[in-house]
Amino acid sequence: MSDILTFVSIMLAGLVCGFIDSALGMGYGVSATSVFMAFGISPAIASASVHTSEVVVDIWSGISHWKLGNFERGHLLRLTLPGIIGALAGALFIAWTAISISTVWVSCVLLILGAFILTRFLQQNPDLKKRLSNRSVPLLGAFAAFVDVSSGGGWGPICISVYVLNGTEPRKAVGIVEITEPIISLTSVIAFGFLLGFESFLWATALPMILGGIILTSVAAILSKKIPKRWLGILIGVWLIILNARTLIRSVWYHWFLDVIFVSAIMTVIILGYWMTRKAKVIDFCKVSAFNQLGNAKQRDK
Repeated sequence: MSDILTFVSIMLAGLVCGFIDSALGMGYGVSATSVFMAFGISPAIASASVHTSEVVVDIWSGISHWKLGNFERGHLLRLTLPGIIGALAGALFIAWTAISISTVWVSCVLLILGAFILTRFLQQNPDLKKRLSNRSVPLLGAFAAFVDVSSGGGWGPICISVYVLNGTEPRKAVGIVEITEPIISLTSVIAFGFLLGFESFLWATALPMILGGIILTSVAAILSKKIPKRWLGILIGVWLIILNARTLIRSVWYHWFLDVIFVSAIMTVIILGYWMTRKAKVIDFCKVSAFNQLGNAKQRDK
């Protein structure tokens, strides 16, 4: 009975992690690693197992975003190829040193970036004209992949932050991350398999994470496309602040109530995303109705 309860609990954790990750482009690695570490698993094996489940979940999510057009074609290869190199370097680092790279400094930077994103999109007309330069994309891919593999998460938050702050439309930034992330995760899984042995992976824990993760990813991708870009930018900023504030607090103090607050924040973000989507539909309906009434009035005047 306890085994079934554990399986269902991990599957529900995977469902929430997968939904948030597909909707906002980040959160799966960090959240899932926390689940694995709660069972007393070493950083290297936890990272390997998280990326194993993330390969399948992100392939499903990436296909959904691809079909919806949530991406920019020109950046996919320039981001992914250096990312593969960064992922290999990160796997070697964590396997040979047996420690994960400090997440404190990464979280500090991402918290600040989240605040910048939130401030920008709280404006009525955020400036989205400038774009990330082609020279910067490979460096971003290599750095984000190294941090992601060596710390258990980071590809989404780092890439999303840089893309959005450099003028990429939020839904396309999310799509770019979700489409490229399976390749980075698969690279790390293969590297960890050769370095640690595939038999050391926690397949029994990764399976329920996969099953839970793929259930709502398609719905989340649709939400990402439907939510107005300003509100999606606000959600991304808020989520970055929540994720990294939690990491920083846990580094100095931990209590079970902290996770209660974190889960409550997750549910709040989900509800806000749904509400914003419904609000956008109502606004579109009102605009169409007003346009039709205006057209009818003009025909009557004629």
